[in-house]
Amino acid sequence: MKSSIHTEKYALFLEELKDLRAQAGLSQTELAARLDVGQDLISRSEAGSRRVDVFELALWAHACGTTLEAFVQRLDDRIRSNQLPGLLGEEGQGAGH
Repeated sequence: MKSSIHTEKYALFLEELKDLRAQAGLSQTELAARLDVGQDLISRSEAGSRRVDVFELALWAHACGTTLEAFVQRLDDRIRSNQLPGLLGEEGQGAGH
């Protein structure tokens, strides 16, 4: 069973994923071409009907002109602004850093 916090965080992840593409000025079709995938994969990823793995996310971020690290920091900021526990700990650092 999913906990509500994971569902809320994943919804924020999807918002950040869509915003990343939009802020890069790319349509779903243009991003798909950069990633050499079908537009339907982009659409399903943004809709949450398929999960995005970390390797896909890194490529997605790169295709949009940023890094995986920058994406995760923005996502953490969005999560915290919605008053949920962050991803990166209290100091913005991952565990063990």
